[in-house]
Amino acid sequence: MALTVQMSPEVEEALGPQMALQARAVSGGTPCIECRQPLADGPVNVVLGQSTTAATGGVWFVHDRCAPSRTVPLNAEASATLVTPEDGYDMTMVASVVDGTPALVARMVMTPSTDSGTYGAEPRSIYMQALMENGFHLVTAELDAPPLAAWAAVFQPYGRDLQLIVLTPTAERFFHGTLSRPPAGWVNAVLAEHQVLLFGGDIGGRHDDEASQQREALATAAKGGQLAGARIACGRPSDFGLS
Repeated sequence: MALTVQMSPEVEEALGPQMALQARAVSGGTPCIECRQPLADGPVNVVLGQSTTAATGGVWFVHDRCAPSRTVPLNAEASATLVTPEDGYDMTMVASVVDGTPALVARMVMTPSTDSGTYGAEPRSIYMQALMENGFHLVTAELDAPPLAAWAAVFQPYGRDLQLIVLTPTAERFFHGTLSRPPAGWVNAVLAEHQVLLFGGDIGGRHDDEASQQREALATAAKGGQLAGARIACGRPSDFGLS
């Protein structure tokens, strides 16, 4: 069950558009960190923990009646339990080809985490939860996924790279940035099929890994139940009636 998620301007700015989108997808099974009761109904507020010792942070949720949306400092001990980002709060996207099918691999630079009820303890990623609740499917070893209606990836030339926007059914931007060095034949394959495999989750490796390393990272994430995917519409602006 999706909840009405509220966040202060300070929290929303610190999270950025991708992580804010994921935070808004929280379900009713997540506990409130103040009263420890499930977030079963009513609006909930986002609490962002920010480390005082490293570039890391965590996302938690509270009933609106329990506490406001705010940022809280995390000491070194609490920070040590969270995932350290490579470079701030953001998402990277890389083009790949999986078994001859064009794909996009979305990695969070910092995996947004929550826990079982205390700040900085037993963190778990909410990225997979957000993807699954938005219609993505758990990916198996075959590295394939069914179609997902109303999502769209739109690209156009940007120098030697591509400018890419991935839109949700509500026209929110899941990703907006540059797609660097797509593999040879990737654009032609996308234009032939008008779709792309979009993978997300707790994927190891880096966005600039070689193709073989990318596939190995995807296979490892799938084996561990940490990879979600969907086939979404993909093409140039003109393919979607855009100028």
